[in-house]
Amino acid sequence: MKLVRRMRDRLEGDDGVILVLAALLIVVLFALAALAVDIALQTEDRQELWNTADAATLAGASQLPDDPEGAAAEAFRFALDNDPELAGELVATYRCIVGDRDNDGLPDLADIPAACDPGSDFGTTAPPWVCADGKCSAVCFPAEGDTCNTLVMELKSTVDYAFAPVIGKDTGETGVVSAACRGACGSPLTGPLDLILVIDRTTSMSDADLANAKAASRALLNFLDPTQQRVGLAAINSGDGCTGKLPESGGRWLLVGLSTNYKNAAGDLNTASSLVSTIDCLEKQTGTDLGSPISDEAYGQPDALSHLLAFRKPGVKQAIMLLSDGAANHPDSRANHCQYALDMANKAKAQGVEMFTIGFGIAGKACGDDTGDYTSAGNSVSHLLAAMANDSGDNCGAGENSDGDNFFCEPKSGDLSKVFLAAASQLVTGSKLVQLPPGA
Repeated sequence: MKLVRRMRDRLEGDDGVILVLAALLIVVLFALAALAVDIALQTEDRQELWNTADAATLAGASQLPDDPEGAAAEAFRFALDNDPELAGELVATYRCIVGDRDNDGLPDLADIPAACDPGSDFGTTAPPWVCADGKCSAVCFPAEGDTCNTLVMELKSTVDYAFAPVIGKDTGETGVVSAACRGACGSPLTGPLDLILVIDRTTSMSDADLANAKAASRALLNFLDPTQQRVGLAAINSGDGCTGKLPESGGRWLLVGLSTNYKNAAGDLNTASSLVSTIDCLEKQTGTDLGSPISDEAYGQPDALSHLLAFRKPGVKQAIMLLSDGAANHPDSRANHCQYALDMANKAKAQGVEMFTIGFGIAGKACGDDTGDYTSAGNSVSHLLAAMANDSGDNCGAGENSDGDNFFCEPKSGDLSKVFLAAASQLVTGSKLVQLPPGA
């Protein structure tokens, strides 16, 4: 009997312990449920914050590189319109993102200052550049004159917890960082494109000048993707393949039509292609006719615009990139050569073809032989080429090649490759979200 009573007492005692443990377990379960709810609230708030940050950063980056203050203001406006409680929790900084296409851990010099420029004090080594996955990033300060192509937004938000206040935790903080870049941003040009290069090979171009133009053309082809971008070649002045030939004798402005075989399977330039081989063998010819290579109303020879329109595909951007080192002085049948060049460029633009112009050593040169709009001394070649390009101002000073328009200048001592790549980058006009290299 004693044994039975002892076992009954022990069981009654265990019941009390179980009740206590059960009560504690219920508290723990409720706490875990409350924690799960609050974590879900914080996760939801963080996702909303990401959405706001990405949209705001994209909106702001659309103003780069021309208006960095406007970029930050637009991003702030967009974020606060979406969530007014973010006031005081927004921070905007800037970066310069360029390519590291050979993955050597160093920025591609052709992209500086073509894409952006953090300033000469930053140098071109890594560090201070931070490189990963084929791109390099540098901090950028517009107030110091730097040219920045990337906006970085930091957003913070306070979350009101639902259950955590019972344990003294009323709120939590979450934060995100979003970056958006405008232009190519160190990546190859993406999207379908039909592009015709118009290369000056007149006698005012020295052998070194022509070699510079050829090297720049090859650098541009290396930048492009033949599966997406077709490229053709025209020349100033006309010719027959590599050699020059006057248009009245049958010389063509369009030397090579739109091509997609300018690279081989390994991604290297295909020197056997008509496009690459013709670029390499271009010979000089007299006469500077800037209008007829675009659209030949004087001689009726094959030109860039006619070819683009003949092979136009829906949804494919079309562009002409023209390089010249002097004023127009042909065709002979027209009195106002520079005005004729502008008229032909405007004709192309009216057809939706985007015009890019590059002035190569044009400082001090003027359209002096025109009797029309280009008679005055103020109507310089830089003025003409800027007018021929889309939405471009006549500057040719510091920052011209990174101001976001379609007109570029380079002295004869400069490297045309970086100018060609800068012009190609302008074909990527939108902003896109980017992942900064770790530590950038």
